[in-house]
Amino acid sequence: TPSATAQPTGTTKNDKSEQAHLFKVNPSPKQVFEVVFEIHDAPGPLMAIPGGVGYSAPQAPNCTFVSNAWAGTWGTPFKGLSLPVTPVGPNRFVMTVALDGMLDEDYYGKGVCRWKMGSAGASFAASQAKEDTVYGVSLDAKEFVDGATYRQYFWKGGYPRSDNKSGIPLSNPGRRDPDGYKEPFRSNLFSITATVRAKP
Repeated sequence: TPSATAQPTGTTKNDKSEQAHLFKVNPSPKQVFEVVFEIHDAPGPLMAIPGGVGYSAPQAPNCTFVSNAWAGTWGTPFKGLSLPVTPVGPNRFVMTVALDGMLDEDYYGKGVCRWKMGSAGASFAASQAKEDTVYGVSLDAKEFVDGATYRQYFWKGGYPRSDNKSGIPLSNPGRRDPDGYKEPFRSNLFSITATVRAKP
């Protein structure tokens, strides 16, 4: 009987690091949204860092591959894409996201593999220096509803970079609820709103 790695493209098709090369971006997505980020009351200037979006396929028989034939382990497709975040005014940025950004296709000869977007987001920092605190705003796929607005709160004290004595990490995901911060942090916050708009 043929081994699990005996596939038309050779053994590298089962190598998890090689999987991303198999997957195709959807050339004509129909579920496309713009996300407008607006920064409110930041302690100083912030610039956008390229955003990102992640897509995965369900653990269905037609969407699995052997990641290690010897160990008998299986994997499921995942693809992350970088997204530009463009300034559109003072403290305003826009990012375009497609929920159907990956092409549903028969990747393994077992039937069509259907992708789902997991989440997408953007990050902001005072500069490109690796020491600067990065403020991230992420939205789950279910939050991509036309007209929806979400607000993320961040502590100002970590700007432009944190000495980490405060316990605030360099990568700061913030909080949706300002009450999640204890004083004196709660009285020293700025926010970033994300407004979702469906593109016609």
